[in-house]
Amino acid sequence: MNEKLNRVKDIVLPNKRVNYFIFSVVIIGIITGSIFFTFISNNDKTEVINLINNFLTTIKDSTFDSGLALKNSLITNLILVVFIWIFGMSIIGLLFNVFIIYIKAFLLGFSVASLIGSLGIKGIVMAFIYVFPSQIINIIAIMILGIYSVIFSIHLIKLIMQKKNSNNNIFKKYFVIFIFAIISSVISALSDAYLLPNLVKLVIGLYT
Repeated sequence: MNEKLNRVKDIVLPNKRVNYFIFSVVIIGIITGSIFFTFISNNDKTEVINLINNFLTTIKDSTFDSGLALKNSLITNLILVVFIWIFGMSIIGLLFNVFIIYIKAFLLGFSVASLIGSLGIKGIVMAFIYVFPSQIINIIAIMILGIYSVIFSIHLIKLIMQKKNSNNNIFKKYFVIFIFAIISSVISALSDAYLLPNLVKLVIGLYT
């Protein structure tokens, strides 16, 4: 049992330095995204509040299009995963991937702060529903893919510097993580399209 757990740990957390680095990028992104909401103008805050209220109204009135939401979420998630994976197979892609992961975390922090800032106590519940489980699944998948993309980019740099042959095992692991990220993205999109609106509707019913 312990051996299996250690294997899973080695797959999810393959390199301590890279793990801590990506984790730090995510934390910084979430914090700065949360803080950013407090600095935007009142007009921008009003626009954000209107978007949130419109979203809640569509759910309350049962006009929310789950099919369209699934399509949009899938496209967004899969494009992000594919870009990170492809960028990881290039040296300059390392910087792009770190930036993409930061932006993803920034938007998560901004979304949570917007919900709480716009809806107060109800916003805390809404933010929790928004984050769990879809965004947690998505951000974990992006983090793991990001970790492996950085490791793969570093591997490429070492190959060029030392002029050694490529290690096929590293690419195989990188591809497996890519498939894992795709599956996670699909699950996250399904949750956004079908689970999230039902939970939001339940909360709206409790507060009205």
